[in-house]
Amino acid sequence: MANKQKFLKGMAYTALVAALAISGCSKSSSDSPSTSGSSTQPASQKDVDLKIINFRVEDKAFYDVINAKFEKEYPYIHIKYDAVPTKDYPQLKQSRLVAGDVDLVGGGGRDVKDPTMRENWMDLSGQPLLEGYFPDALKAGQADGKQYLIPTISTSVVTYYNKKVFQDLGLSVPRTWSEFVDACEKIKAAGIDPVMFGGKDQWPVNMILIGLEAGIVQGPQPDFYDGMKTEKTKFSDPAWVEVYSKLQTLSKYFEKNATGLAYGEAPGLFAQGKAAMMIDGSWSAQQVESANPAFEVGAFLTPGSDQANFNEAAPTSNGDSGWLVYKNAENKDAALKYLEFLSRPDNYQMFVSATKMLPTMKDVQMESPLTQEIAGLLSNQTDFWEAHQVAGAKYNYTEYAMKLILNGISPQDAAVKMQKDFIDSKQNWK
Repeated sequence: MANKQKFLKGMAYTALVAALAISGCSKSSSDSPSTSGSSTQPASQKDVDLKIINFRVEDKAFYDVINAKFEKEYPYIHIKYDAVPTKDYPQLKQSRLVAGDVDLVGGGGRDVKDPTMRENWMDLSGQPLLEGYFPDALKAGQADGKQYLIPTISTSVVTYYNKKVFQDLGLSVPRTWSEFVDACEKIKAAGIDPVMFGGKDQWPVNMILIGLEAGIVQGPQPDFYDGMKTEKTKFSDPAWVEVYSKLQTLSKYFEKNATGLAYGEAPGLFAQGKAAMMIDGSWSAQQVESANPAFEVGAFLTPGSDQANFNEAAPTSNGDSGWLVYKNAENKDAALKYLEFLSRPDNYQMFVSATKMLPTMKDVQMESPLTQEIAGLLSNQTDFWEAHQVAGAKYNYTEYAMKLILNGISPQDAAVKMQKDFIDSKQNWK
């Protein structure tokens, strides 16, 4: 899901800057380790430049303030922070790693899953700062029994729904696929578009696949993807044919010209009441609320299966963004101090308030009622199926899903082609 778009507003950052400025002036000793409460530089401590790179340019206001706060506590550590857009980040990351000119690297789960990339990172297992994180979240940064990534945000895919429409039509939140389709039929009969879909950018169809797959594939077969390399399980198996088939059914309930609507426009139109539901990422909650503060909106897990218990695990990703320490970093100690600083409850609370993302740390309060509702759905989690992809393998599911929606391919053919792509790319598996 590399193309996820975050919609963070300038007003939120203005408030954040003010809040951080206040907290920086009155920091309690209770939230600091005993060795880091003073801004006096140890006499024997040399100045160091902590070199950090990141791809989350949308968080600039937060890091501008938190970095200044960190430097006030550690005056001998000077942060050199570079952030570039996602499309430019791979080149920056590669060049800095090759040159050995970096200490702390913004990254994600794929930097850990890929064995070649994993060789670059320091093992963070046993670091005290890990104690504040949810164990399920930390799993996204683990491989070979070691902890490499500190995940900073959690995301999920849910179905947003217009509470007023549901109330007016006497609808309950659907718990099974049949109930979901029945709700779509009743909404359509009332002259309302059942599902908003911004398909022009194509990649948003992946979120519908994620939502459906959780109940259809991983619900009954949690270890389905463990057998992919040996072909014990295949994309051409009935489970994935069912995923594509139900996507095809669902597409009949999209608004007219859905494949011509830009993804960025969909949340705002949904908030204006242009459709009754929208399958989207948790990151869109802020845009929905901002577009219409009076909008009565809720969220539920997309029910792909007709067995309700298979739909109870929320598809969740904890590996979209986090921090990795370069194993050959010149300033590992400073990098660890920075991670500890970011992981303090007050600082991490500010980060969550800025990003409007779901937290990976314990005891964090969310200001958004909608985000709170989404968080309440995540007590039982399953990975985005994409987290199980084999590094180096070929996956064209977005292309096939869009062809399916446009009636250019059958569910069976889509699943068979997806399996063929996977097996034909075997020589590139890592």
